[in-house]
Amino acid sequence: MWRDSETNEDFLNFTEVADQIAELATTPGLLPISIGVFGGWGTGKSTVLKLVEAQLPKDQDGAPLVVHFDAWLYQGFDDARAALMEVISTELIQLAEEKKTLVDKARGFAARINYFRGLGMVADFGLGMALGIPPGLLTRAGSAVSSLFSGAGMSEAGFGELKKDASAATKSLHELIRPAEKRTPPAEIAAFRREFGELLEGLNTTLVVFIDNLDRCLPDVAIGTLEAIRLFLFMPRTAFVIAADEDMIRHSVAKHFNDPNAAHVRDYLDKVIQVPLRVPQVGIDDLRAYMYSLFVSRLVPEKLSDVQATLLSALQKSWSGETFDRVQVSKLAGGSPELLDSLAIADRLAPILASAPNVQGNPRIVKRLLNAIWLRRLLANKRKMNVDLATLAKLAVFERCTDGPATLALYRLVMEAKYSERQLLPADKIKGKRPDPPVEWAAHADFIERWRAMEPFFEDGKALRPAVFLSRDVLAPAPTRTGLSEAARAAFDALLKVDSVNSPVGKKIVGDLGAGDLAALAAPLIEAMRDVDWRMSVPGVHGAVLLGSASPDAAADLKAFFSGLQVSGMNKATNFLLKQAGFIEKT
Repeated sequence: MWRDSETNEDFLNFTEVADQIAELATTPGLLPISIGVFGGWGTGKSTVLKLVEAQLPKDQDGAPLVVHFDAWLYQGFDDARAALMEVISTELIQLAEEKKTLVDKARGFAARINYFRGLGMVADFGLGMALGIPPGLLTRAGSAVSSLFSGAGMSEAGFGELKKDASAATKSLHELIRPAEKRTPPAEIAAFRREFGELLEGLNTTLVVFIDNLDRCLPDVAIGTLEAIRLFLFMPRTAFVIAADEDMIRHSVAKHFNDPNAAHVRDYLDKVIQVPLRVPQVGIDDLRAYMYSLFVSRLVPEKLSDVQATLLSALQKSWSGETFDRVQVSKLAGGSPELLDSLAIADRLAPILASAPNVQGNPRIVKRLLNAIWLRRLLANKRKMNVDLATLAKLAVFERCTDGPATLALYRLVMEAKYSERQLLPADKIKGKRPDPPVEWAAHADFIERWRAMEPFFEDGKALRPAVFLSRDVLAPAPTRTGLSEAARAAFDALLKVDSVNSPVGKKIVGDLGAGDLAALAAPLIEAMRDVDWRMSVPGVHGAVLLGSASPDAAADLKAFFSGLQVSGMNKATNFLLKQAGFIEKT
């Protein structure tokens, strides 16, 4: 499996975009500059930031000072503007100490942030803060705060303790926002900007600030961060690289200003972001290269750098017709059969994932899909189930690109073995007219036709049952008994004790339940039988057969479970019973 996080390795040919950003951020004549790296969730914005940082000069005189600011981490804990300024000032102090120069100026600059933080507190918390009661005390004292001023509703001891806390808080806040010398916001902003510029000049450095996860923040936090850039920090020798979902930021602007006017929202963002760049759309070859790199990093990591060099060169020269193939890459990486098979799966997946609904080539979604496939493969190996990786991959693509009802319809089709091959094969591989597909597939008809044509072809629906069982088991774990109705819980306990499929009590139990309760009972029965010794008589088997005879939905679930069991060594009576019920194949 692969880590679901950003990386400093370029699997998607983002290096060219990163080179452009690094060039913009370090060209003195273009500073100050603000660069937007726009893209939706999972498209690779954070990876682009890491690649940009890797391109910046290091360990030399005049090398840029790099600062990382994750706005989401500070949400709810601090004023966004003050937090950003403090993170930057901390880095400047450290650089000043390393160079043994301008340390006092750097510390004095940092001290000014308290003034702005104090103003932010008063604005955020209103009268309570103005009277000297900080957030921690408000939380601790709760509704008793009002009693402090009214003198009511509190014991003498409690009143004295709260008054003492308030006095200390008042002193602390006064020191924070009422320094000895008289200050005004305009004068402080001017002084802050002047000292900031002098520090950067004196330290002979360019400040490059990477701001990430801004689109995860609440509107006020997102806008506060953008305002800090423009009002306080946008100075010569500064570059800001802001990764965000553009639509989310526009939404924050509209929400913050209570103005949905499209022109106003667009103008605001255009004023903050001078150079908007978008994470490149991932095409089929990009996606192939991405999955090739993932498989190589998993199976032969020592060959990854060689493979990446070949893949990136081919992608960058694709305009001239240069390409790559799995045989070439497999040989470069050592030529193992497992790797070659994995690269073949990447070739099959890439065309459909590049344009499929719910994926659209999104790298993070593709990685999560591959992780799900790999997890099922590990589970199949553990259970000694003969399920190949390509089959698991094709099923996982169906699940991801359709929806729950369509996927359940596919499962039911396979488990019931009714017209499944003619429903799952492409049109040129079936004889006669295809039966009407499940109604749940109607909204996904175009995708499903492309999916049918994707290798491997499912010519034997019965052979798919173990893979379907694995998919259900991993993708949607069975609900526990706590979700059952009172009648279903009582029926579950009784069905575990039934010892004959001809039991009148058992037949009455399932006969008295509604369709919903019957379907819901399959999951807890399966859980009760999952880890038992099948060489012995298993409680619940007779109840499961009765349940399956009364509910087609429950029967599909039970058949998926039983067909994945090892038949050899199973108790003979149980084996016979399950064969007669159609839950395992007769031999």
